[in-house]
Amino acid sequence: MSFSKEIREKIYQFAKEQSQHYLEEAEMTYLEKLRRKTGETKSKVTAKLAKLKNRSERALEAQNDMILYMSDYMNDLIAEGYSEQEAFKRAKEELRFRSETAKSADLQERFTEYYLNLNPADYEAVGLFYAGFLFFGIAIGTLTGFLGSGGRAMFLAGGWIDTLIGTAVGITVGIALGLISNAIISLKKRH
Repeated sequence: MSFSKEIREKIYQFAKEQSQHYLEEAEMTYLEKLRRKTGETKSKVTAKLAKLKNRSERALEAQNDMILYMSDYMNDLIAEGYSEQEAFKRAKEELRFRSETAKSADLQERFTEYYLNLNPADYEAVGLFYAGFLFFGIAIGTLTGFLGSGGRAMFLAGGWIDTLIGTAVGITVGIALGLISNAIISLKKRH
């Protein structure tokens, strides 16, 4: 059976979009799955891979297979009495990519929960704590090292080492206090 030009274009577009989902799932490397799971650079990686996969011979093959399968399924539906438009809508719904594994359902649930509970103010507060404690640590450590080495008179004669050590200790203390504040904010967020 021959479909109208409009339906053929819709089938082509649908197959092009859906075949990429199937390919992404099948061709993902361990690192890509890990990035997807942790949410890091998900859209960037997927967009770059989609550009490459769109051009590959395998992608075109999957797309053509989808067109043939969808056309056959639509012909069966039309033979059962559905209109061309109804058959297209039903075939589109039935053939849409769905990852039904337990892992993907769990992952989707965690992504949803994460984004529902995402509060940018929490991350801003953590960043401000880190910055504040870091600057405070550097200032106190540098001043302590400078004064402990003998002040201005001794600075050029070797006191700069004590000042540098004081600065390093201050940086370490600042980062440690930032980590503690991050832990406190995280714990308060859970309760």
